[in-house]
Amino acid sequence: MKVNNNTEIKQDNYAAIGIGAMIVFISLILVAAVASAVIIQTAEKLQQNAQKTGDDTASELRAKINVLGGYLDDQGNDNYVLMVKLAAGSQDVPTTDIIVQMQCGTTANIQLGNVGVAIEEMDTIADGITNVATMTADTGYAMQIAGAAACNAEESIPVFIHIKGAGSTYEVLQIDDRTDGAPII
Repeated sequence: MKVNNNTEIKQDNYAAIGIGAMIVFISLILVAAVASAVIIQTAEKLQQNAQKTGDDTASELRAKINVLGGYLDDQGNDNYVLMVKLAAGSQDVPTTDIIVQMQCGTTANIQLGNVGVAIEEMDTIADGITNVATMTADTGYAMQIAGAAACNAEESIPVFIHIKGAGSTYEVLQIDDRTDGAPII
């Protein structure tokens, strides 16, 4: 029996190309996974921002007061009467949720709900401005704001009308004439 000793070494470099391709393939998968994670995270953040903006807008528009006009009332005390209406789409608003803020010079005059602010439906204003409990979107109102001594000398008075948990309105009262019934807007 004859033993065949083959001492020749064969070299094979075909597998080297396969391993290199596999390394490149795995690295591409890892890069794609990281990129997709970043894209998903960015999309989630954008969705959360859009949701917050939508919620804030809905809260702001849930109730808002539109000022239609106004006049000076009770010359001695400078009461201000604003003709107002809730904005379209507003929910009913209890008058106790209304806050009026006037800036008279360096003094801020803040009226809360039924204290210093009287609200009456326009069709019943002939008997004087008393108070309604709730404002509805389909009705016009007269809002009488009690004057303050600090405001009596002012010709321009910034007024903010806030509704608790809802929108705010900004208006500037322009007082050129201090007689009863003089327009202020």
